[in-house]
Amino acid sequence: MRISGILRWVVFSNFFYGFSILALQWQTAIVLTLPFANPWFYLATFSATLLYYSHAYLFDASTQITDERMHWYQRHTGRIRVSQGILSLLLLSAILQLLPDLFPASLLSLWPAIVFPLLAALYYGGIQPGRASFNLRKYGWLKPIIIALVWSGLGTFIPEWWASASLHQPYIPSSPALLLLLQQGLFILALSILFDVKDYAADHNLQIKTWAIRVGPGQLLRRIILPLAIMGVIAETYPYFSAGYPPYYALLNTIPWVLLIFACQSLTRHRSVVYYLWVIDGLIPLKAAIGIIAHLLIN
Repeated sequence: MRISGILRWVVFSNFFYGFSILALQWQTAIVLTLPFANPWFYLATFSATLLYYSHAYLFDASTQITDERMHWYQRHTGRIRVSQGILSLLLLSAILQLLPDLFPASLLSLWPAIVFPLLAALYYGGIQPGRASFNLRKYGWLKPIIIALVWSGLGTFIPEWWASASLHQPYIPSSPALLLLLQQGLFILALSILFDVKDYAADHNLQIKTWAIRVGPGQLLRRIILPLAIMGVIAETYPYFSAGYPPYYALLNTIPWVLLIFACQSLTRHRSVVYYLWVIDGLIPLKAAIGIIAHLLIN
């Protein structure tokens, strides 16, 4: 398999998304000084992420046939179905291993494990994405907000919830977890808005009013991304400046936002879906890695 084929396999098969959500959870564990969960927890997260996204592209009737990723799924449908079966078994095995740690537990104590997967399910609205009469995805302005909430919630609240001392009390996020949720959420929100540029023509035909359509791709940087970047940089640097750390610790955390702005400027030219998946979504694990490095440098 050529290098280009390997790169397509990694991103189109959604392994990249699986590793990205794990990177966010590992950042949370390190920054909040939580004990790392057992491997079954991370296997459940990884398998569920792959299953969710692969299922969406196997059965999403609204996806344009001209989409390069859709062509890839058509060519590898048999292999993907087999991998879906294997991933389902892995997820079921992981859940069975984790269940003894969850019960007996009050329903209120389980809300993070209910709310964020439910939001993810409502994003497509049904077993067959694109055909459900109700789905949050059709509200273009809401799409990136839901994505940001699900990703940052799974990346931040879920690890802290799992590491909480007692599952018999309602989970209340700590202040550091809320700040980390804000940091991750703003960044993923900006990435999700940028990703909609790829689907500009398809969303326009389907009358899905994404932010890219509302303000135009050429105006995204000035009207949407820069304000989000300013809020994100403030959220990233404030804890360091308020604690009296040297400025370079705070500035380290601004690197992903700077790269995001450069990525936004590069979208003025037509880009392939592989570019979006590697360069745009690739900023997620990069941001997690920089957050981990910055935290380790001050400890």
